[in-house]
Amino acid sequence: MKKVIALLLVLALVGSVVFAQGAEESSAEKVYKIKLSHSTPEGDQIYKVGERFKELAAEYSNGRIQVDTYPIMQLGGEQENVQDVATGSIETAIVYTGNFKPFAPSVGVLMLPYIFTSNEEAWNGMDSIHDELNERVIAESGTRILGYFDRGFRYLTNSKKPVRTIDDLKGLKIRVSQVDVTIETFRAWGIEPIPMAWDETPTALQQRVVDGQENPYATIDSHKFYETQEYVTEIHYMIWTGPLIINNALYESMPADLQDALDRAGKEAAEYGRQIAQEEEVRSKKLVEEKGMTLLGPPSDEEVWQEKAQSVWPKFYEAVGGKAWVEQALSLMGR
Repeated sequence: MKKVIALLLVLALVGSVVFAQGAEESSAEKVYKIKLSHSTPEGDQIYKVGERFKELAAEYSNGRIQVDTYPIMQLGGEQENVQDVATGSIETAIVYTGNFKPFAPSVGVLMLPYIFTSNEEAWNGMDSIHDELNERVIAESGTRILGYFDRGFRYLTNSKKPVRTIDDLKGLKIRVSQVDVTIETFRAWGIEPIPMAWDETPTALQQRVVDGQENPYATIDSHKFYETQEYVTEIHYMIWTGPLIINNALYESMPADLQDALDRAGKEAAEYGRQIAQEEEVRSKKLVEEKGMTLLGPPSDEEVWQEKAQSVWPKFYEAVGGKAWVEQALSLMGR
């Protein structure tokens, strides 16, 4: 009987070891299927970035991370996407910073007017604050940033007259996004802008309800604003930025090698996006000029625009994470 009991104990021990090894192997081989939502159609820069992330995530995880992309708001609007990523209803999304800010106020530091004045400055700035910003975003929203993208500076267009100085803004009705910092910036420049939903903007320009708007060249091109707008002034007050976010609980539940794969894929997708942004700006700028728009370049007094715009910063310190965070971010950027 003793020999039988001893044999059973040995078999049980061997079985538990085999089970543990099998469980470990099963965990190591687990495939994660991830939904990625964004708002742009096929061919758009953000669409291309999403597809690149999909490819890189599969490559760096040896096929254990499978990303399915859902473009053109198939899974809801951007703010809805942020909420769904936070709760885990969907795993990842690419959203405009302005639509992410209500859930993660600290990203608003990237929207302070004239915090960046060139693409290179913006890229270096986003990279330099990435880790510290991520810590704040995780605490605020339950999501994590894998990469930060841009679409270029939001340039001013209008249908009435050349805007070469800040005084030329007078008398113009300019549509702006429904974002408080943008509204206050235009007020600081001496006009009362017209906040308007994006889907209403093309018709408003066409019907002359508003005289102008502000967006990157790629947007001016893709929405054919050259059909209703005549002049472009290259102000550098705000660059379009947007993060690729993932549910943080999901990220932290993954093995370390898959976390590394996601980090690497996000970083490289962002670098790829920057290259596309440059190429798209050159292409779109040339196209809208060929379509008849008059490109005026930067205002001759852009330092005045910058000074007046930066005067509104104190109004938004608390809304973007506090003055201390703004100062820390600027310090990390070497400013």
